Amino acid sequence: MITLALVPLGCAGGVSPTQLAPPTGAPQPGIEECGTLKLPSEWQPEGGGSPLNGTALGGLSALGWDSDAQRLYLLSDRGQLYQARLDFTAGRLSGFSLLATLPLKSADGQPLEDDAADAESLIVEDGANGVAGDATLLVGFERQHRLQRFTPDGQPVGQPMRPTGFEGADFNAGAEALAIDRREGLVVGLEGPPEGMPAGITRLFAPASGRQWRYTLAPEAGSGLTALEGNGDTLLALERAFAPPAPLVISLRRVRLTDSGEAEVETLARLSSGEGWRLDNFEGLTRLDDGRFLMVSDDNFIALQTTLLSCFSLPSD
Repeated sequence: MITLALVPLGCAGGVSPTQLAPPTGAPQPGIEECGTLKLPSEWQPEGGGSPLNGTALGGLSALGWDSDAQRLYLLSDRGQLYQARLDFTAGRLSGFSLLATLPLKSADGQPLEDDAADAESLIVEDGANGVAGDATLLVGFERQHRLQRFTPDGQPVGQPMRPTGFEGADFNAGAEALAIDRREGLVVGLEGPPEGMPAGITRLFAPASGRQWRYTLAPEAGSGLTALEGNGDTLLALERAFAPPAPLVISLRRVRLTDSGEAEVETLARLSSGEGWRLDNFEGLTRLDDGRFLMVSDDNFIALQTTLLSCFSLPSD
Protein backbone atom coordinates (compact mmCIF):
# COMPACT_ATOMS: atom_id res chain seq x y z
CA MET A 1 0.00 0.00 0.00
CA ILE A 2 1.19 3.51 -0.75
CA THR A 3 0.79 6.00 2.06
CA LEU A 4 2.42 9.16 0.81
CA ALA A 5 2.54 12.20 3.05
CA LEU A 6 4.16 15.60 2.80
CA VAL A 7 7.18 15.61 5.12
CA PRO A 8 8.41 19.14 6.01
CA LEU A 9 12.14 18.55 5.63
CA GLY A 10 14.62 21.24 4.62
CA CYS A 11 16.45 20.48 1.36
CA ALA A 12 19.33 22.21 -0.37
CA GLY A 13 19.56 23.41 -3.94
CA GLY A 14 15.90 24.29 -4.40
CA VAL A 15 14.82 20.68 -3.76
CA SER A 16 11.50 20.36 -1.96
CA PRO A 17 9.54 17.44 -0.48
CA THR A 18 6.21 16.70 -2.10
CA GLN A 19 3.65 13.92 -2.42
CA LEU A 20 2.22 11.81 -5.21
CA ALA A 21 -0.93 10.56 -3.54
CA PRO A 22 -4.18 12.55 -3.44
CA PRO A 23 -4.77 14.47 -0.19
CA THR A 24 -7.35 11.88 0.83
CA GLY A 25 -4.76 9.08 0.76
CA ALA A 26 -6.15 6.74 -1.92
CA PRO A 27 -4.62 3.41 -0.87
CA GLN A 28 -2.82 1.61 -3.67
CA PRO A 29 -1.95 -2.05 -3.14
CA GLY A 30 1.37 -3.34 -4.34
CA ILE A 31 3.98 -0.76 -3.34
CA GLU A 32 4.92 1.37 -0.35
CA GLU A 33 6.25 4.93 -0.82
CA CYS A 34 9.36 6.14 1.02
CA GLY A 35 9.60 9.82 0.09
CA THR A 36 9.27 12.02 -2.99
CA LEU A 37 11.29 15.11 -3.90
CA LYS A 38 10.59 17.80 -6.46
CA LEU A 39 13.84 18.81 -8.18
CA PRO A 40 14.39 22.35 -9.48
CA SER A 41 14.81 23.11 -13.18
CA GLU A 42 18.03 24.92 -12.23
CA TRP A 43 20.32 23.90 -9.39
CA GLN A 44 20.45 26.54 -6.66
CA PRO A 45 23.09 25.60 -4.06
CA GLU A 46 23.07 27.39 -0.72
CA GLY A 47 25.31 30.45 -0.83
CA GLY A 48 25.35 30.53 -4.63
CA GLY A 49 29.13 30.17 -4.85
CA SER A 50 29.21 26.70 -6.37
CA PRO A 51 30.28 26.26 -10.02
CA LEU A 52 27.06 24.23 -10.38
CA ASN A 53 24.91 27.28 -9.54
CA GLY A 54 22.30 27.72 -12.28
CA THR A 55 22.96 24.31 -13.86
CA ALA A 56 19.96 23.19 -15.90
CA LEU A 57 18.47 20.02 -14.43
CA GLY A 58 15.79 18.38 -16.55
CA GLY A 59 14.87 15.97 -19.29
CA LEU A 60 15.82 13.08 -17.01
CA SER A 61 15.20 9.74 -18.68
CA ALA A 62 17.34 7.24 -16.74
CA LEU A 63 18.78 6.48 -13.29
CA GLY A 64 21.62 4.27 -12.06
CA TRP A 65 22.82 3.58 -8.51
CA ASP A 66 26.52 3.05 -7.72
CA SER A 67 26.53 1.21 -4.39
CA ASP A 68 30.31 1.27 -3.97
CA ALA A 69 30.48 5.05 -4.36
CA GLN A 70 27.03 5.68 -2.80
CA ARG A 71 26.30 7.86 -5.80
CA LEU A 72 23.26 8.32 -8.02
CA TYR A 73 23.72 8.82 -11.77
CA LEU A 74 20.98 10.63 -13.68
CA LEU A 75 20.90 10.90 -17.45
CA SER A 76 19.04 13.35 -19.64
CA ASP A 77 17.79 12.69 -23.16
CA ARG A 78 20.09 15.47 -24.31
CA GLY A 79 23.15 13.44 -23.37
CA GLN A 80 23.87 15.20 -20.08
CA LEU A 81 25.12 13.08 -17.17
CA TYR A 82 24.56 14.12 -13.55
CA GLN A 83 26.06 12.73 -10.35
CA ALA A 84 24.25 13.23 -7.04
CA ARG A 85 24.18 12.23 -3.38
CA LEU A 86 20.98 11.16 -1.63
CA ASP A 87 19.99 11.69 1.99
CA PHE A 88 17.46 9.65 3.95
CA THR A 89 15.81 10.64 7.23
CA ALA A 90 13.98 8.01 9.28
CA GLY A 91 14.06 5.74 6.24
CA ARG A 92 12.54 8.30 3.86
CA LEU A 93 14.17 10.09 0.96
CA SER A 94 14.81 13.57 2.33
CA GLY A 95 17.62 15.18 0.36
CA PHE A 96 19.32 15.39 -3.03
CA SER A 97 22.65 17.13 -3.64
CA LEU A 98 24.05 17.66 -7.12
CA LEU A 99 27.77 16.78 -7.23
CA ALA A 100 28.69 17.06 -10.91
CA THR A 101 27.29 17.47 -14.38
CA LEU A 102 29.01 16.76 -17.68
CA PRO A 103 28.12 15.71 -21.21
CA LEU A 104 28.44 12.27 -22.71
CA LYS A 105 31.15 12.49 -25.36
CA SER A 106 31.92 10.95 -28.72
CA ALA A 107 35.14 9.12 -29.60
CA ASP A 108 36.71 12.41 -30.72
CA GLY A 109 36.06 13.98 -27.32
CA GLN A 110 33.17 16.22 -28.39
CA PRO A 111 29.82 16.35 -26.53
CA LEU A 112 27.12 14.28 -28.19
CA GLU A 113 24.53 16.43 -29.94
CA ASP A 114 21.09 16.22 -31.54
CA ASP A 115 19.86 12.71 -32.40
CA ALA A 116 23.16 11.13 -31.32
CA ALA A 117 22.61 12.42 -27.75
CA ASP A 118 19.16 10.92 -27.10
CA ALA A 119 20.12 8.76 -24.10
CA GLU A 120 17.17 6.88 -22.62
CA SER A 121 18.41 4.05 -20.37
CA LEU A 122 21.29 3.30 -18.02
CA ILE A 123 22.98 0.48 -16.10
CA VAL A 124 25.87 1.00 -13.67
CA GLU A 125 28.28 -1.91 -14.25
CA ASP A 126 30.67 -2.97 -11.45
CA GLY A 127 28.89 -0.59 -9.11
CA ALA A 128 28.45 -3.21 -6.38
CA ASN A 129 31.66 -5.26 -6.45
CA GLY A 130 33.24 -3.69 -3.35
CA VAL A 131 35.72 -1.62 -5.37
CA ALA A 132 34.96 2.09 -5.47
CA GLY A 133 35.85 3.96 -8.63
CA ASP A 134 35.86 1.14 -11.21
CA ALA A 135 32.25 1.47 -12.40
CA THR A 136 31.29 1.94 -16.05
CA LEU A 137 27.97 3.18 -17.40
CA LEU A 138 26.12 1.25 -20.10
CA VAL A 139 23.75 3.61 -21.92
CA GLY A 140 20.93 2.86 -24.34
CA PHE A 141 20.14 5.42 -27.06
CA GLU A 142 17.20 5.89 -29.40
CA ARG A 143 16.87 7.78 -32.67
CA GLN A 144 20.39 6.50 -33.46
CA HIS A 145 19.69 3.09 -31.89
CA ARG A 146 22.72 1.69 -30.06
CA LEU A 147 24.29 0.73 -26.74
CA GLN A 148 27.51 2.41 -25.57
CA ARG A 149 29.68 2.23 -22.47
CA PHE A 150 31.05 5.35 -20.80
CA THR A 151 33.26 6.20 -17.86
CA PRO A 152 31.54 8.10 -15.01
CA ASP A 153 32.96 11.32 -16.45
CA GLY A 154 31.29 10.77 -19.83
CA GLN A 155 34.16 9.36 -21.91
CA PRO A 156 33.21 6.53 -24.31
CA VAL A 157 34.59 3.04 -23.70
CA GLY A 158 34.89 0.69 -26.68
CA GLN A 159 32.71 0.82 -29.75
CA PRO A 160 28.93 1.35 -29.98
CA MET A 161 26.90 -1.88 -30.07
CA ARG A 162 23.93 -2.38 -32.38
CA PRO A 163 22.36 -5.77 -31.57
CA THR A 164 19.92 -7.32 -34.03
CA GLY A 165 17.11 -6.78 -31.50
CA PHE A 166 16.98 -3.15 -32.62
CA GLU A 167 15.69 -4.20 -36.05
CA GLY A 168 12.50 -2.37 -36.94
CA ALA A 169 12.59 -0.12 -33.87
CA ASP A 170 10.64 3.08 -34.28
CA PHE A 171 12.77 6.23 -34.60
CA ASN A 172 11.57 7.57 -31.23
CA ALA A 173 10.78 4.29 -29.43
CA GLY A 174 14.11 2.56 -28.97
CA ALA A 175 16.14 1.34 -25.97
CA GLU A 176 14.14 3.00 -23.23
CA ALA A 177 14.83 0.11 -20.84
CA LEU A 178 17.96 -1.80 -19.74
CA ALA A 179 18.21 -4.38 -16.96
CA ILE A 180 20.27 -7.36 -15.83
CA ASP A 181 18.31 -10.59 -15.60
CA ARG A 182 19.81 -13.35 -13.45
CA ARG A 183 19.48 -15.95 -16.20
CA GLU A 184 19.65 -13.96 -19.43
CA GLY A 185 22.14 -11.23 -18.48
CA LEU A 186 21.60 -7.88 -20.18
CA VAL A 187 18.03 -7.35 -21.39
CA VAL A 188 16.96 -4.43 -23.59
CA GLY A 189 13.37 -3.22 -23.87
CA LEU A 190 11.97 -1.14 -26.73
CA GLU A 191 9.53 1.58 -25.70
CA GLY A 192 6.92 0.72 -28.29
CA PRO A 193 6.11 -1.84 -30.98
CA PRO A 194 8.82 -2.27 -33.61
CA GLU A 195 7.96 -2.77 -37.26
CA GLY A 196 5.92 -5.93 -37.76
CA MET A 197 4.63 -6.10 -34.18
CA PRO A 198 0.92 -5.52 -33.50
CA ALA A 199 -0.22 -2.51 -31.49
CA GLY A 200 0.26 -2.98 -27.78
CA ILE A 201 3.12 -5.46 -28.16
CA THR A 202 6.78 -4.51 -27.92
CA ARG A 203 10.05 -6.41 -27.77
CA LEU A 204 12.54 -7.38 -25.08
CA PHE A 205 15.82 -8.93 -26.21
CA ALA A 206 19.06 -10.29 -24.77
CA PRO A 207 22.03 -9.15 -26.91
CA ALA A 208 24.35 -11.94 -25.68
CA SER A 209 22.12 -14.83 -26.75
CA GLY A 210 19.97 -13.13 -29.37
CA ARG A 211 16.81 -14.33 -27.59
CA GLN A 212 13.69 -12.17 -27.89
CA TRP A 213 10.39 -11.91 -26.01
CA ARG A 214 7.04 -10.37 -26.87
CA TYR A 215 6.01 -7.95 -24.15
CA THR A 216 2.34 -6.97 -23.83
CA LEU A 217 2.00 -3.35 -22.75
CA ALA A 218 -0.60 -2.20 -20.23
CA PRO A 219 -4.05 -1.66 -21.77
CA GLU A 220 -4.21 2.12 -21.26
CA ALA A 221 -4.01 4.22 -24.42
CA GLY A 222 -0.51 5.46 -25.15
CA SER A 223 1.26 2.91 -22.95
CA GLY A 224 5.01 2.67 -23.44
CA LEU A 225 7.78 0.79 -21.65
CA THR A 226 10.11 3.38 -20.11
CA ALA A 227 12.37 1.41 -17.74
CA LEU A 228 13.35 -2.05 -16.47
CA GLU A 229 15.23 -3.06 -13.34
CA GLY A 230 16.37 -6.41 -11.97
CA ASN A 231 14.45 -7.66 -8.94
CA GLY A 232 15.49 -11.11 -7.80
CA ASP A 233 14.42 -13.73 -10.32
CA THR A 234 12.16 -11.25 -12.13
CA LEU A 235 12.33 -7.79 -13.65
CA LEU A 236 10.41 -4.69 -12.60
CA ALA A 237 8.98 -2.68 -15.50
CA LEU A 238 7.93 0.97 -15.45
CA GLU A 239 5.32 2.00 -18.00
CA ARG A 240 3.86 5.39 -18.81
CA ALA A 241 0.55 5.87 -20.59
CA PHE A 242 0.11 9.38 -22.01
CA ALA A 243 -2.68 10.01 -24.51
CA PRO A 244 -4.51 13.30 -23.76
CA PRO A 245 -7.28 13.89 -22.89
CA ALA A 246 -7.04 10.51 -21.12
CA PRO A 247 -5.43 10.60 -17.66
CA LEU A 248 -1.71 10.02 -17.23
CA VAL A 249 -1.18 6.48 -15.89
CA ILE A 250 2.01 5.05 -14.41
CA SER A 251 2.20 1.27 -14.04
CA LEU A 252 4.73 -0.86 -12.17
CA ARG A 253 4.74 -4.45 -13.46
CA ARG A 254 6.53 -7.70 -12.63
CA VAL A 255 8.10 -9.41 -15.65
CA ARG A 256 9.18 -13.04 -16.03
CA LEU A 257 11.14 -14.11 -19.11
CA THR A 258 9.94 -17.52 -20.27
CA ASP A 259 11.25 -20.11 -22.71
CA SER A 260 8.17 -19.59 -24.89
CA GLY A 261 9.25 -16.19 -26.19
CA GLU A 262 6.42 -14.47 -24.32
CA ALA A 263 7.16 -12.28 -21.31
CA GLU A 264 4.76 -12.95 -18.44
CA VAL A 265 3.68 -9.57 -17.08
CA GLU A 266 1.75 -8.82 -13.88
CA THR A 267 0.69 -5.31 -12.85
CA LEU A 268 1.72 -4.56 -9.26
CA ALA A 269 0.52 -0.96 -9.06
CA ARG A 270 -1.44 1.40 -11.28
CA LEU A 271 -1.34 5.14 -10.49
CA SER A 272 -3.67 7.45 -12.42
CA SER A 273 -3.87 11.23 -12.52
CA GLY A 274 -7.60 10.72 -13.04
CA GLU A 275 -7.78 9.42 -9.47
CA GLY A 276 -5.94 12.41 -8.06
CA TRP A 277 -2.38 11.11 -8.15
CA ARG A 278 0.13 13.94 -8.66
CA LEU A 279 2.18 12.30 -11.37
CA ASP A 280 4.50 13.32 -14.14
CA ASN A 281 6.34 11.67 -17.01
CA PHE A 282 8.17 8.90 -15.10
CA GLU A 283 10.89 7.36 -17.29
CA GLY A 284 13.84 6.32 -15.09
CA LEU A 285 14.14 3.51 -12.53
CA THR A 286 16.92 2.06 -10.36
CA ARG A 287 17.28 -0.26 -7.36
CA LEU A 288 18.95 0.86 -4.13
CA ASP A 289 21.08 -1.20 -1.73
CA ASP A 290 18.20 -2.12 0.55
CA GLY A 291 15.97 -3.40 -2.24
CA ARG A 292 13.95 -0.21 -2.53
CA PHE A 293 13.60 1.63 -5.82
CA LEU A 294 13.82 5.17 -7.18
CA MET A 295 11.93 6.47 -10.18
CA VAL A 296 12.34 9.86 -11.85
CA SER A 297 10.19 11.90 -14.22
CA ASP A 298 11.27 13.69 -17.40
CA ASP A 299 9.97 17.28 -17.42
CA ASN A 300 10.78 17.69 -21.15
CA PHE A 301 12.17 21.12 -20.19
CA ILE A 302 8.59 22.40 -20.12
CA ALA A 303 7.50 24.79 -17.34
CA LEU A 304 4.16 22.99 -16.87
CA GLN A 305 5.93 19.72 -16.01
CA THR A 306 8.09 18.82 -13.00
CA THR A 307 11.01 16.57 -12.20
CA LEU A 308 9.96 14.18 -9.43
CA LEU A 309 12.32 11.72 -7.71
CA SER A 310 10.29 9.15 -5.81
CA CYS A 311 11.36 6.27 -3.54
CA PHE A 312 9.19 3.15 -3.14
CA SER A 313 9.41 -0.50 -2.13
CA LEU A 314 7.68 -3.68 -3.21
CA PRO A 315 6.11 -6.16 -0.78
CA SER A 316 7.98 -9.39 -0.03
CA ASP A 317 6.62 -12.44 -1.85
